[in-house]
Amino acid sequence: MKTSPMEFIAKNKVRMHDTDMAGILYFARQFRFAHDTLEDFFEVEVGINFDDAFKRQKEAFVIVHCEADYLTSLAVGDPLEVHLVVEKIGQTSFTLFYKIYRKDELVGTVKTVHVAINTSTRKKIEIPENIRHALQKYHTDHK
Repeated sequence: MKTSPMEFIAKNKVRMHDTDMAGILYFARQFRFAHDTLEDFFEVEVGINFDDAFKRQKEAFVIVHCEADYLTSLAVGDPLEVHLVVEKIGQTSFTLFYKIYRKDELVGTVKTVHVAINTSTRKKIEIPENIRHALQKYHTDHK
């Protein structure tokens, strides 16, 4: 498994509710692993807990684009590591890239594009400095 000091790493596993009737990962659930990692990143690196983020925070980061590649099947109980890197940081948006591993095997990738908005007005805003700083720590070329 390739690791870099510029990757935020979260652990997860495939649960029964992630699978279809055949016991294989339901395709849309790969986005859950990415979003779980995003929540862990914001909690660890910025101190924002998603449980109350919209109640207390003046800004939110909405997903405006997402894509995924599924490289192999996953089953209930498979342990996962999700590696997050920041692919791009703009004025009002950022792009995250996730690599999902089962042990040393790359099993999927996810890319999400987020736009910073004011939670009251729902209008686009510049990425706050504390968020930009956390993102820059993991900004790298994932290719």
